Amino acid sequence: MFKMKINRWGITGIIVVLLLVSAGAYYAWSTQPVAAESAPLQTAKARTGDLSIVVSGAGNLVSASRVELGFRTGGTILQADTQVGQAVTEGQVLLRLDDSAARLQLTTKELALQALISSDALNAAQIAQLNAQDLLHTAITNLQYLISPAVYTRELGLSTAQASLEEKKAANAPSTEIVDAEEAVKQAQYLLDSALTTYRTEYVPLSFMYTYKDPTTNVIIETLVPPTADDISLARAQVRTAELALEDANVYFERLSGENTCADLTAVGTLTSKLTQACLDMQSAQFTVDASSLIAPNSGTVTEVMASVGQSVGTSPVIAIATDEMYIHFYVEETDLAQMKVGLPVRITFDAYPDQAFDGAITSIDPELAIIDGSPVVSAWATVDTTQGKELFLSGMTVAVEVVAGEAKSVVLVPAQALRELSAGSYAVFVVQPDNSLKLTPVTIGLRDLANVEILSGLKTGDVVSTGVVETK
Repeated sequence: MFKMKINRWGITGIIVVLLLVSAGAYYAWSTQPVAAESAPLQTAKARTGDLSIVVSGAGNLVSASRVELGFRTGGTILQADTQVGQAVTEGQVLLRLDDSAARLQLTTKELALQALISSDALNAAQIAQLNAQDLLHTAITNLQYLISPAVYTRELGLSTAQASLEEKKAANAPSTEIVDAEEAVKQAQYLLDSALTTYRTEYVPLSFMYTYKDPTTNVIIETLVPPTADDISLARAQVRTAELALEDANVYFERLSGENTCADLTAVGTLTSKLTQACLDMQSAQFTVDASSLIAPNSGTVTEVMASVGQSVGTSPVIAIATDEMYIHFYVEETDLAQMKVGLPVRITFDAYPDQAFDGAITSIDPELAIIDGSPVVSAWATVDTTQGKELFLSGMTVAVEVVAGEAKSVVLVPAQALRELSAGSYAVFVVQPDNSLKLTPVTIGLRDLANVEILSGLKTGDVVSTGVVETK
């Protein structure tokens, strides 16, 4: 035995030579026709056909929803004509309680309201409106006397300007409009300040100078007694009270003379509060009458009735309705999840109607796997068009589902065995030449299943491709 010494530079040279030889061989193989092997070839013609990628599943027909209904108040069942299996429509009366006491109470409240909106009540409301106007006029006159008409007018002007500015700011008005409104406030404040100066220097001495004779000396004495801050605050409060009273009287008169007295129950006031309470009492009584009838909230089929005529009930459910709208709840294997997508069409076959297929589409896929018989599965929901025939459909019916994950019509197809993967996402096929040699031809593929592949480019119908060789012994 002996040892051969090869330095690292020699090893590197050998590797380079081998790589060059391999590259040259691959280039010649990929660019030149390949001679047919001695073993017989298996071939197939590219053909035009249809290809569908289908995921199979199974499930059941279910109602979109099932509602259990109960009364909003207790009582004794007076009418119960609804039966299990009966089709009902939205708004239909299903059951009715004995509502004689509730209707008597409603009549009482209606009479009480009518007494408040009679012609005599309307005349009284108009008189109250006129009285409120007189009281407001008197209150304003008194306030003007205490602070002077000029100051009163300038205060109103400033208040109006400030309100306009706030309104424009709240509405994000253009900056030029806001600037103009700010200038208006400044001008109104200037006019008010001027009026206050005149008030102190001229109006107060002129209006609140009093003279009297001293009973002891008989001397005529003049004294200035201006209004105090409390006097002015009280006068302002009286104006505000009179304004609210007039507003209340106006609203009261409008409601009495309008078509719907109980349309607006938000206003408050001495006059309107009594009317509002009468409206609320009547509405409450009407609610009790309405609550005596159990109304179907939607169309559907009665699936359960839990009460009968003469039975006393509370607010617990007494009837159940399944909606007419139906869905398919189905399951597919976890390995098929990549093929599932909301919106994909489905073909549905009922065990009860095996010779007829129904159309639908996936509406949702549950975010968690379900466990069926110990195995994880994908849970999904689909619509179903049950208007295609006159068959009877019952909730819970068993179905077989085919999800059409992909479909191509009139495309070029070759057997899956003909496909050769050159690299990730890159494919080719061996095309048989007239001299029986093989030429590696790149292709672009579309849909594929276990048997066939859709060819988007690289082949045409009629081309012969190799699917392998037949081994000979």
